[in-house]
Formats: sequence, C-alpha cells, structure tokens
Amino acid sequence: MKPKKLKPAEPSPRDKLSASFLKAFQNDFETYGVEAIEKMREENPSKYAEIAAKLIAAAEPKADGFEACKSKRDIAIALLKSVGANEFDLTEEAIEEASKANNDFIATLQAIRAAAEGQIQ
Repeated sequence: MKPKKLKPAEPSPRDKLSASFLKAFQNDFETYGVEAIEKMREENPSKYAEIAAKLIAAAEPKADGFEACKSKRDIAIALLKSVGANEFDLTEEAIEEASKANNDFIATLQAIRAAAEGQIQ
C-alpha cells in the first residue's frame, strides 16, 4: 500500500486577504506614486505610521519551525522535518508515530520536573 501524500497547505483567508490588499496597495502606489504617501504623511502622520507598521509586519517572513505550529499534528510534522524527513516521508502513520513519541517525551520531561520538585521541597 502506497503512503498517502499530504496536500500542501492552502493559504489561510487572512493570508489571501493580506496578499490581495498588498497587491491593490502596490497598484495604487504605481498609479498615484509617492505624492499620495507624502500627502498622507503630512495630513495624518499617525495613520501613516500605522500603515507603515502593518506593511512591515506583512512583509516579514513566516516562521517555518515550531513557532508556526498550531496543533499537535503540526508539531509532529515539524519534529519529523527537524530530523530530515521530506514531504514523501510525511505519511499519516509517520505523523501519528511522531505525535506519540512527542507525547512520551513530554511525559518524561514532566516526570523529571516532578522528581526535581520533590527533591527541592
């Protein structure tokens, strides 16, 4: 039986909206140029700073390690990738096994913490 291939993650609605907004903003800039930015800066400096901060944040690269994980499944995939697994290695079975291994690891860490707390008290 062939391992099931995972579909690449689709962008979230937020990512799609951000990309669409940035493209529209870029088109507007190309049409109206620097003059529109200068006018906004002069007439409403706080809004100018707010938009600049949002654009900078939107341009930041996405986290690709554990910071991007939103579920235990994501953590299992990140763990497998951290040891060199490629997209073909990421079968559902491998992800489940990695998740179980992570649960065991966490349980071991909790036992170590509990033992250390017992020694401290």
